[in-house]
Amino acid sequence: MQAFKAALHVVMDHPVYLLVYVGFLSLMGVFITSSINLGIDGSEYTASKAPFAVIDRDSSELSESLAAFLGEQGERVEVTDDPFALQDAVATGQARYLLVVPQGYGDEFIESARTGAEEPVLESTFSYGTMAGTLVDEQVNQYLGLVRAAAALEPDASMASVLARADEAAAKAADVETVQTPNSSKPADQFAFYLQWGTYTMTAAIVVCVGLLMAAFNRTDLYRRNLVSPMSSLRLGMQKAAASLLVTALVWAITCGIGLAAFGSSLAGVPPAAVALALGGALVFALVPLTIGFLLGQLGASEMVANAVGNIAGMVMSFLGGAWISIELMGPEIQTLSRFIPTSWYTEAVSKSVHLTDVTLSSAAPVLANLGVVALFAAALFAVALVAGRVRMRSAEAGGNAAASMTGA
Repeated sequence: MQAFKAALHVVMDHPVYLLVYVGFLSLMGVFITSSINLGIDGSEYTASKAPFAVIDRDSSELSESLAAFLGEQGERVEVTDDPFALQDAVATGQARYLLVVPQGYGDEFIESARTGAEEPVLESTFSYGTMAGTLVDEQVNQYLGLVRAAAALEPDASMASVLARADEAAAKAADVETVQTPNSSKPADQFAFYLQWGTYTMTAAIVVCVGLLMAAFNRTDLYRRNLVSPMSSLRLGMQKAAASLLVTALVWAITCGIGLAAFGSSLAGVPPAAVALALGGALVFALVPLTIGFLLGQLGASEMVANAVGNIAGMVMSFLGGAWISIELMGPEIQTLSRFIPTSWYTEAVSKSVHLTDVTLSSAAPVLANLGVVALFAAALFAVALVAGRVRMRSAEAGGNAAASMTGA
């Protein structure tokens, strides 16, 4: 077990890789998953309430009624009537919408409504960072339209009567009912998205660690020492393989463990067998970066190359495989290309797993089929790695024999 221990020692001598590629990227996945709205907030509709501010320089019945109406639709914040304070409130997001009602606005508005003249202008400013300000602006126009219509219909009515009719009309709202479709999102999709994001984490971490492990044994001095050692090449290869598998399992366990700690509560109602199927799918996918790292080792790649390949392969596979962006949002050419990338089969398997209500052989068959394709990708890469290693060994032997013959001559 000397080679096995030496291989693990090589990986453990580089704790920064484990910390960055496993710990940091997993925590980044938790943050990104938590910040994305997957449409799983529940079955009840809740209207958005945007923060707004009203600077009432008119203090009329109309301006006060307008402010009260907006207060029912959003959250009013107090802002000082000072140019700097007003700009700062919008710039910092304290108020998504700022309305300034000029002096005399109420009387001018009612007069224009009854005479058909052009209505006075309100001063408004809102943040373009979100659509919240635009929503409040539409609510202002909606209320003023109701007041204008009430004033035009009853020219002799008092201001209080006009505003009462406008308030009565504004109070009427449509009933909203949410409908859950068969393919609608569920809380467990948070955990599924985290596992899908984890394709980058596992690919980068495993390729770098396994590539680093293999590169250490490819050093010329160590390679020659192993050739003359009593340990057979088969035994040496088995110990390196065992160390690589242990590193892969460690990366998988940490990545999935962080996901379970962060989103385990979202799996309530999901059968344990379905959760195990999703976790098992992640382990099957981990074999892909394992074989990529093994291939790099067979080619004699350096530590720098392993870092570059791990990051690039992780990003490309995650993006084109639908781990970061749904494949349905991509063009037909990219969708076709994604079928030749193991990540796409894995993301489908994870998504299907968490949606299983009862795990049977028939219900799990599509998931197992997808994971079978992922395993075939890993097997194909492993075969390529074996061929590449064999070709490289023959080239080295040929070079050594040629050098020996020249020396003998």
